[in-house]
Amino acid sequence: MKRTTFLLLITLFFSRGLVQSIERPDWAGFYTNGRNNTIDTKRFPFIKGEADRIKWSDIESNDGIFDWTRLDVHIRNALKGKYFYYFVLWTGPDSPEWIYEKGVPKVITTGGNKRDFYPFYLNPNYISYFHRFIGKLADHIASLTEEERNVFAFIQPAFGSTGDRQLYKGTPQNPEYKISAQQYLEFCSGATKRFYEAFNKPELKHIKFLFNVADESEPGKVKANGSKAGEQLYANWLRQNYQIELRKQQFTIAIGYQTNGEIVQDKELRPPFFGLNGKKPDFVRGEFSKFAQGGIFKENPVWNYYWTAISTVDRGLDLWEVDYETVKTGKYDAAFSFANRYSYYKLPQTSPYAFIALRDVLDAADTVRFPEKKYGKAVQNNADRMWKIESEFKDHGAKIGDINAATTLKGSDYLFEAKAMNDVGFGLIARNYNRFITQIDANKTSVGYWRVGPENQPYGRYARGFENVSGRNRMCFDLNDEFSPKKSKSKSVIIKMIYLDEGSGKFSFRYDSKSDSDKIGTTITKTNSKKWVEVTFDIKDGEFANKGHKNSDFSLVNEDNEDDTFHLIEIEKF
Repeated sequence: MKRTTFLLLITLFFSRGLVQSIERPDWAGFYTNGRNNTIDTKRFPFIKGEADRIKWSDIESNDGIFDWTRLDVHIRNALKGKYFYYFVLWTGPDSPEWIYEKGVPKVITTGGNKRDFYPFYLNPNYISYFHRFIGKLADHIASLTEEERNVFAFIQPAFGSTGDRQLYKGTPQNPEYKISAQQYLEFCSGATKRFYEAFNKPELKHIKFLFNVADESEPGKVKANGSKAGEQLYANWLRQNYQIELRKQQFTIAIGYQTNGEIVQDKELRPPFFGLNGKKPDFVRGEFSKFAQGGIFKENPVWNYYWTAISTVDRGLDLWEVDYETVKTGKYDAAFSFANRYSYYKLPQTSPYAFIALRDVLDAADTVRFPEKKYGKAVQNNADRMWKIESEFKDHGAKIGDINAATTLKGSDYLFEAKAMNDVGFGLIARNYNRFITQIDANKTSVGYWRVGPENQPYGRYARGFENVSGRNRMCFDLNDEFSPKKSKSKSVIIKMIYLDEGSGKFSFRYDSKSDSDKIGTTITKTNSKKWVEVTFDIKDGEFANKGHKNSDFSLVNEDNEDDTFHLIEIEKF
């Protein structure tokens, strides 16, 4: 039987006035660390702002003499280019050299340090100079014109090594300079209070702070030891004393997708990121960093930037930050535009967008789908188990490219060190990526495909499709009830489809309407151009009240015996 593969991208635009979306800040969206480049937001309209790094040593290279030239250039470029701006303030090892002549001890570390030395953070002189600098920074920003001040999205204070939580990378050679958990809390809380005090000016009331901070633990239940205990104590203190709406999280949600062990982190971070803990969802930023140099990304950057973008949205990242040298190639616009579109929209009742990216995931840790009796013991280092799983799905494109990485690496190490993509892993997020749309009985009504379609287009890393021979000819979907209010008077939508036009078969889009719970919205006949094709049509009577097949809101139906394969369904409301 001939199988035709094509992408379906469905965008449903609810008519204006149907649902009022939440006010998302104008600065929310995709950012690029432009360095010294002029950012072209006309060519790349998905760019909302520049992510910068400011070193204390560059501004106050001499005691009490402040040179704001570099900062001001970036602020004025943002104003001229009509984009927003934020910076991470690098202190600690990026403090000016003269502080050591003023009595601040140099701390040499061993094991894991990226710098030759660090200041001793608890030294009174260091604290005094650092707090003075914070005050001068606030004074300078307040002295700018209102237009210049308004380009600020936020500022990320950083107290230790770059923007990381650690004060030292490594262990001080001199034990006198070790910092206890309580001392860590006292130093970081003191610097935090100084930031809030210094920026407590009428001119700066719009500027927020973003912190690289852990989740708050239960009172009296800090389980971490050493520096990690200090980080947790500080996280608790910060959340108890200030409204922390913005935070950083990089590994692994900003740097790739389908990495071994990712499900553990996802279960930990999803509640605060999406407000499932009873609180307001966190706004989360993370930079992509060096991971395009890894073998996974090099195998097919077009696929991997795009699916990383989709993954970041699924996992709750709001501000994805990628180097401008990469952005200005123009090769990955679809990825960056997708990330920008979903920024800040975490709640279904107020989000204008919903999506589901269809994919099957071969998780060797799943003993229900892959019983140990048939596939072998479910441990990550069981290569034989992974090969058996791959062999079962190989005819649908599944492949293990680097078995050593699949069986030995996790997290960021996996994403950077793996030599090739793997379609079998261990401890994976084993489902479709989505926001506010779910597929009903995914594996019972469709089959998965991997590495589908033209490699120079971003969509085909994963896909799902019909399988006529097994009776899987209808894929059903549920739209979150809070996303699609049933009591609204207007039900008009525009549906946009993008599909890989391969073969000559037909499929239909059906939906729950006011008069027919299985109404055909359109039927598509392919022309075998073997290219991704876009088509749009109107629906004016959508009910979306779960009255469709399998209690669905809409479905895709095979109209012949050709096994069509789909990528994405996206919904936008106004």
